[in-house]
Amino acid sequence: MPDDFDLRILTALQADARMPANDLADRVGLSAPACYRRTRALRETGAIEREIAIVSPKTMGWTITMIVLVTLERDRGRIIDDLVRSLKVAPEVMDVWYVTGDHDLVLHVAAHDMASYDDFTRTTLHAAEHVRSFKTLVVMDHAKRNAALPPAHLG
Repeated sequence: MPDDFDLRILTALQADARMPANDLADRVGLSAPACYRRTRALRETGAIEREIAIVSPKTMGWTITMIVLVTLERDRGRIIDDLVRSLKVAPEVMDVWYVTGDHDLVLHVAAHDMASYDDFTRTTLHAAEHVRSFKTLVVMDHAKRNAALPPAHLG
């Protein structure tokens, strides 16, 4: 379980993963070597899953994004695992969540245009034998883009 110093490091890195080690150490109140050791340990233990650049899909040529609610015929482990495996390799799929409620999966999907989204649905969703239905919500505006979370006890 991360202590207060680890949580300060994680909070700072969520805002700027490229922050120089000395600046990070100053911000969290540790020496640079101690901060470096802790940061390395947070990466090794999986507390920091990965560090990425968040680039606008439009910049990459994906002009529309959708939230897709997928309902399966049956909610069995193998069926879910097989579909999730195929969704992970689909370049259009940005995120996949396995959820409770009326739907089984929630997808965040990008497309070049509606024709390419239609191709995606035909080759990926309609072709999956256990997909009973899906509902597409076209994203009009991504009003908040913030993957950073404060520590739960401070949130």
